[in-house]
Amino acid sequence: MANGTSHRSPSRYAAIKPTNRWIFLALLAGVAAFLGGASRYDAIQIVPLRALSGLLLIPALYYLAWHELKREAALVTLFGLFVMVVGLQLAPLPPEIWHALPGRDAIEQLDGALGFDDVWRPLSLAPMRTWNAFGSLVVPAAGLLLAIALRASTRDLLQIVAGLGILNAALGLLQVISGRSSPLYFYELTNWGSAVGIFANENHSAVFAACSLLVVARLGLEARIQRGARWLSIFYPASFFLIVLVALVSGSRAGFVACLGAALIAVVMIGVSPARRSENPPPGRLRRWSEQRPYLVAVVPLLILALTVVGFVALGRAPAFSDILAKDSFADLRWSILPVISEMLSTHWLVGSGFGSFEQVYHIYEPSELLMPRYVNQAHNDWLQFVIEGGVIAGALLAGLTVWMVRSLSRSFHVRMGPVFGIFWISIFSIIAAASLVDYPLRTPIFQLVLIWLLLALSRDHRDAEDT
Repeated sequence: MANGTSHRSPSRYAAIKPTNRWIFLALLAGVAAFLGGASRYDAIQIVPLRALSGLLLIPALYYLAWHELKREAALVTLFGLFVMVVGLQLAPLPPEIWHALPGRDAIEQLDGALGFDDVWRPLSLAPMRTWNAFGSLVVPAAGLLLAIALRASTRDLLQIVAGLGILNAALGLLQVISGRSSPLYFYELTNWGSAVGIFANENHSAVFAACSLLVVARLGLEARIQRGARWLSIFYPASFFLIVLVALVSGSRAGFVACLGAALIAVVMIGVSPARRSENPPPGRLRRWSEQRPYLVAVVPLLILALTVVGFVALGRAPAFSDILAKDSFADLRWSILPVISEMLSTHWLVGSGFGSFEQVYHIYEPSELLMPRYVNQAHNDWLQFVIEGGVIAGALLAGLTVWMVRSLSRSFHVRMGPVFGIFWISIFSIIAAASLVDYPLRTPIFQLVLIWLLLALSRDHRDAEDT
């Protein structure tokens, strides 16, 4: 019985064709792209998104092999612990324990006045929002298990992410061309008239574009160095400049800066990349000279990029650049709510208020001078909000993930393209981390899926570094 079980998973894996592996991953990516671009808990798209993601758990579990799961033990363990933390926030607690938790004083007084002293409650102050957060984990769970089960390589995962980035840019360009009444906007609450792509928020779309630029640049360099198909030498540069073009017409200031930074980092990656692999030297003195000096070749895309940006700014076709020079009331509000966020953090840092509960818990602390028609539904600082909602345990998991990432990054430098890979990983995670300081891109399902795939791709790079 045991012997029969041990051979089932490998045989199942061998039975699936490489094209079918791509189909499963691309199907999940497509579902997330068209249904997972909103961060709101009440977006109607999350119903089919989670249902279809749950269905894709079936092939993931069917083809999953134990030895493959063990190879990603650190990442799987961290994700599993996070799922447990969210789930435990929904476990009912005795009233004596619940009332003793920080931040429950006002509710305890109401319980006493209404005669609800003996009611058992979950740790979360907004249980329905936490149930929603718990259900949202099916998307990254499906992405993680499916990629592990199908043994997706780093290149496979990055190619899918690049495809999502190109789709986001192409859709954003069509949205700008077709105007505010375009049917290409997928969400009711969105930035009408802006290049939001597959997202509901132009800021999230622009940050994703910055990440996509780095992914496309890395894949293009790998294709050049390893002498991939000739059409790739045209496809990746064209995709890169398409994403840059859409970023320039986007209205996101943070995304504009992030995309410019990503483009400059891509030029640096070209400069430090090794020469092509070739047994025979390429014909032509100019070609041999260019391949031996990639840092000089990097000057060409840098000049093209600079001229493009200057041209758009000079013609007034870069709204994000104009907005940088203008005063924004909501930017001021982000600074105004920092004292409120600090008070919430000082109260809920121990056990948390419950994932997804920020909007409702914020109302308890919101001062009257900040009451206005526009409301705050997120902290606009995901680092602090993560600890407010999850407490010290969530902070410890975040610290553990950071340690694992640093160790993996340090070891990825030991391969032939180590400097390129190192710059790529440090830059892409720095963009996501910096964006999370002022916004909440990781609250969207598509970004959660992409992040879990990026972490898995980092793990594969890290393993390649150990094997060399």
